[in-house]
Amino acid sequence: MPIHPTAIVDPGAQIAESADIGPFCVISADVQIGAGTHLMANVYVEGITSIGSDNVFFPYSPLALRRRI
Repeated sequence: MPIHPTAIVDPGAQIAESADIGPFCVISADVQIGAGTHLMANVYVEGITSIGSDNVFFPYSPLALRRRI
């Protein structure tokens, strides 16, 4: 699971091995990120959020509070 060194990922987050977390992303505890999903720079994900497989989120995409994608 490539996580950029500048990303902030809560240890409680569940991130698939093949997910890609870009620079300056912030991911909170109750987040699940599926296989093949790519978060480009500065994506903020918080709250109870479940992201499925093979998604792409472009820079500055905010995702928060009880979402299933």
